[in-house]
Amino acid sequence: MARSYEELLEEIEARVPHLEPGDLPGLEADGALIVDVRRPEEYTEGHILGAVNLPRDKLEAQIEEHLERPHQPVVVYCGGRGRSTLAGWALEEMGVNVRVLHGGLAAWKALQEKT
Repeated sequence: MARSYEELLEEIEARVPHLEPGDLPGLEADGALIVDVRRPEEYTEGHILGAVNLPRDKLEAQIEEHLERPHQPVVVYCGGRGRSTLAGWALEEMGVNVRVLHGGLAAWKALQEKT
């Protein structure tokens, strides 16, 4: 029997490194590329300052254009979890030094409201 979408996400989440929203500033200081994998209209409505918009359907084809050096850390996020988890898996398969922002933009915004 085929796996459900939820089962697939859980399996990938167990394999792909994640990053907590509070750890993002440290990785940014190390020169990480922050990538928003949502659609352009979602990005326009709000995003993490400094993030590049590479929608999920263009990510693999365009990521290399944005990397400044080999093994540069890359953090991907979406609104919550689904697209960024799949994006992280795809980039990891390409050999990119990637982490998925746990909880996505929603978790990052919640943290900003607390601080």
